[in-house]
Amino acid sequence: MSYKDIQLDESIIIKNRIPLLIKDKNWINLFGKSSNKLIRNLSDELTELINKRRQLTREEDRLKEEKLLAMKMILGISDSINNENKTYNLDLLDEYKEKVESINERLDEISHEQERIQEEIKELNFDLLRATVYYGYKELKKKEKVIKDIDEELESIRKRTKELINKKYDYQEWVQSAYLLLHGFLGREEIEKLDNKILE
Repeated sequence: MSYKDIQLDESIIIKNRIPLLIKDKNWINLFGKSSNKLIRNLSDELTELINKRRQLTREEDRLKEEKLLAMKMILGISDSINNENKTYNLDLLDEYKEKVESINERLDEISHEQERIQEEIKELNFDLLRATVYYGYKELKKKEKVIKDIDEELESIRKRTKELINKKYDYQEWVQSAYLLLHGFLGREEIEKLDNKILE
């Protein structure tokens, strides 16, 4: 089974407003540094498209400013031709009109390109979501198994620790009782002598 076999209902995705995954903090935290090749490739492709869209937006903004300046020039030149009879400015007027037409053509191209890129981003994000579900679910199951193994090991350690603590207390109690008994029979001085002789 591959990630492409994961069937997700797009209406649910739209309803749940799935964000652009590579910009989502929770997704980044869980999968942003994933070693999964597919997730990395799809993330890289998405990043490239987003950067391209950003460049197009910057170009669009620049062209709109240029167009505004060209329109102001056209108004100024038209005024000089009509009111001041400066007919020698006709060539300049044509030049600025051509510039506005050229800018309009490029703005149309940018608009179509942005729509195409937006659609590609949506599709790639959906593919990344499917890859995330596929990879994430497999990782989830693996980690659940590790947690189960750790829980079993911890339970074993708890039992062993409890046994050792009980054994320690039993030995401490015996040692204390033996010292008290021997101390009672022989006295402190004899016990100290025996300590030094027997425990050399």
